[in-house]
Amino acid sequence: MNVQQLQAYADDFLRKNFGLSLDAPLRVSKRMKSKLGVFSIKYNKNEVLSSEIVLSHNFIINNDKDAVLDVLYHECVHYALYKRKLPFRDSDPEFINTLERLEISRTRSYKYRGQSYLYECRKCEYQFSKNMKGYEKRYMCGRCRGKFTYRGTVQR
Repeated sequence: MNVQQLQAYADDFLRKNFGLSLDAPLRVSKRMKSKLGVFSIKYNKNEVLSSEIVLSHNFIINNDKDAVLDVLYHECVHYALYKRKLPFRDSDPEFINTLERLEISRTRSYKYRGQSYLYECRKCEYQFSKNMKGYEKRYMCGRCRGKFTYRGTVQR
């Protein structure tokens, strides 16, 4: 799905369920690896500068349409409650009740699927994968204090 299709789905969802239109930009990020989607607000000295909905490119290309739309609608609920000046954080009862009423999944309902980076400890040969490139440059093994070596990419 491309950005225009996602915007159309988001706008339709917001009009049907909240009577709002999507005024914030919707963006797809290739850098987003640890989150699937986010509604972000940029502040400057308690003054709101802008807000946007961002979805992970990896999540979009490695998951089916239903999962992508579920995450998009989750972020749209954040946006709609924010626009109505209601509590919009993941832990707020108003937000949780709205998700349940609309039958939308809560945060961390989907596991990461996509490309990961494989690392191995040079001393104890412990192997693991991370969504983060360059891990071997910043961290050492917690088991033996050895250094890591990058081994390539894997699909999860």
